[in-house]
Amino acid sequence: MAAGTHVTFYTDISLVYDDLFPMSPEQRSLLESLREEGGVRSVIDCGCGTGSQLMPFAEAGLPCVGFDPDPSLVAIARRKLAFCPRTRVEVGTFADLPRYASPPADLLLCLGNSLVHVPQEETGRFLGDASSGLSPRGTILLQILNYERLLRDGVTELPLLRTGDGSVEFRRKYVWESGRVVRFGTALRFSAGDQPRIARNEIPLYPLYPEELWEKLAAAGFTQVRFFGDFARSEFSAGSDALVCLARKS
Repeated sequence: MAAGTHVTFYTDISLVYDDLFPMSPEQRSLLESLREEGGVRSVIDCGCGTGSQLMPFAEAGLPCVGFDPDPSLVAIARRKLAFCPRTRVEVGTFADLPRYASPPADLLLCLGNSLVHVPQEETGRFLGDASSGLSPRGTILLQILNYERLLRDGVTELPLLRTGDGSVEFRRKYVWESGRVVRFGTALRFSAGDQPRIARNEIPLYPLYPEELWEKLAAAGFTQVRFFGDFARSEFSAGSDALVCLARKS
């Protein structure tokens, strides 16, 4: 795919991102409970998208840093959080975490299936950097899809998403190259206006499996690791659609 097409796709999806991926009440409740009960005084969001997950902390006046590799999403996050003087949002990748985690934070977020956008060997490095970038008893909140279920069931298409007014559809397909690499093909279909159009994109994803993630977290220095099946903290099982992880340094 041409580079220009790739950039256009992310510019397009940034305009409808919050409508396609709204924050659920369960997710907001979990974030607020971490703020209120977890002793969180500062936050880093890795792969922050439009900044929605930083909002509960930024609105409370906590120092927050978010970064994302896509400038279009970062621009939206900056506008959304402009009223929060202790919050900043930058363009950056997982490799940039060490320079943003100074001083160390109490909570590090990595949500929206962001972690599987880097190869598995880089995941271990990122989790090590996350551990170093957290305070002595800091917490990391991760969320990815349950790739053990997706691989076992041979899933090749994720549920269709639509904007609230139905004018945009987001289709997502998987082509499994192996258990370690999947081609993630997406199509944004715009039906509004005189000229309906489709913006397509394809990127590789690098699945992480529950036991593998647990081992990588332990190797990075996280000892209190808990898996859930959703943001409501339901019990994680082989049939869970998502893997939500809360882990704390010892």
